[in-house]
Amino acid sequence: MNFSSYNFKLKGAQHLKDNGNLLALAVDIVKGETYAQTMAKVVASEAMTGADIALVPNGEDLQITVNGKSIDPVATVAGNQDLVTLAIDTVNEEVIICIDAIDRIITNEDGDMVVIPAITTNVRELSQAA
Repeated sequence: MNFSSYNFKLKGAQHLKDNGNLLALAVDIVKGETYAQTMAKVVASEAMTGADIALVPNGEDLQITVNGKSIDPVATVAGNQDLVTLAIDTVNEEVIICIDAIDRIITNEDGDMVVIPAITTNVRELSQAA
């Protein structure tokens, strides 16, 4: 499941850099869920700042990279659950971007660490609507 918020589409990549303050790994996210529903599905999260987000030219596109984090999970994940990485604005209660992650089992045993993968995506050059 890959999607971005309306504010991201309207204001661009700088909106993520200026407002994204939480990187999270979550399960079974559905576009259109409320902020509370999404946050209830978070299995690991870590604060982030604008310094964790790089905006660089990539040919005709703009590449966005959000640094990954290694943290202690707060829940378990079964092998059949769909994992995603989220960049979230907790102040305005907005999921800014959601990018599919590699599905895996997370046991959440004492001392376990999980890597929230980096997000790398592109804002593509404009094209004419058909």
